[in-house]
Amino acid sequence: MTEGAVDLLELDREALAALVESINQPAYRSRQIWRQIYERGVLDPLQMTDLPTDLRRQLSQASGGPLDDPVQVQTSADGSTSKALIALSDGELIETVLIRSAPRDTVCISSQAGCAMGCVFCATGLQGLRRQLTVGEILRQAILARAWARDEGRDLTNVVFMGMGEPLANYPRLSEAIARLTDPDGFGLSPRRITVSTVGIATNIRRLAIDHPRVNLAVSLHAPDPQLRRELVPVDGASLDEIIDAVRDHGDATGGRVTFEYVLLDGVNDSRAHARRLADRLRGLRAHVNLIPLNPSPGVVGRRPSRRSVLGFQQALQDRNVPVTIRVEQGSDIAAACGQLRGDRVRRSDTGRSDSG
Repeated sequence: MTEGAVDLLELDREALAALVESINQPAYRSRQIWRQIYERGVLDPLQMTDLPTDLRRQLSQASGGPLDDPVQVQTSADGSTSKALIALSDGELIETVLIRSAPRDTVCISSQAGCAMGCVFCATGLQGLRRQLTVGEILRQAILARAWARDEGRDLTNVVFMGMGEPLANYPRLSEAIARLTDPDGFGLSPRRITVSTVGIATNIRRLAIDHPRVNLAVSLHAPDPQLRRELVPVDGASLDEIIDAVRDHGDATGGRVTFEYVLLDGVNDSRAHARRLADRLRGLRAHVNLIPLNPSPGVVGRRPSRRSVLGFQQALQDRNVPVTIRVEQGSDIAAACGQLRGDRVRRSDTGRSDSG
């Protein structure tokens, strides 16, 4: 995007109306542009065919033209998963994943470039936080994924904020993106089809309940005990007790069920004793546990647990009446775990600079 250009995806309704007025166009044109972007997924002003040619040209000049295509796209051998590496205007790289699982097509969206949470088993955590994503950068991922689905004769049904970054650490932009995605005159997605995943920013868990009470909440817990959790999720933030209290408040406010995501690492947090303590920790909550056997990638800590260990952990939770499932893995052959594709690209770039120097 050229310097001084306006990203149309950054504009809310009022700002878009102001832009249209500034170029001496009637107010209804802003509604047409809104529909083109959010209903039809047209991001290139020159392709907004229900607008007059001169307006399309003006918008293209104001916005700097069409957005670039992803720099890399990988699709799994079974076709179930596609992952895009997207270059932002400043050269930062983020990842977006489309997961095809009939009857649902789900996009996994990044909310930050990199991540500051430092989870020891996460490829993104190794990269550190680069910066927050803007509203437009978040929304573009959903629009891109919906275009993929539509090209294949389907439609995007679900959005999960489980990609790169901590969504609740970018709360104002996350909240605005959710508002656009659920706008019935815009993207038109039901709030029940959106899930926000967090490592547990207690204050913003409560804000989410107020601002978006019908949006689903998932909390990445990974340990039943405070000390073990600090080892696995070393960010200096809310304690385990504070997170559970915030989740309880969220449930009281929304009446919804929370999903607790639990990455299993061999010999670290995957014993039946860990499972029993986790069940005790979740007692009284309307909760579901999603077990995720570690997907190893370069640089991350830990080994993948055995199938026997995973099933034993699941059984120990079931014995204590905790609803639990094991995540169905897709896209392992294309490095679909968060941050892997970006990490591979950055490492290749760094190696090239080293070799040439």
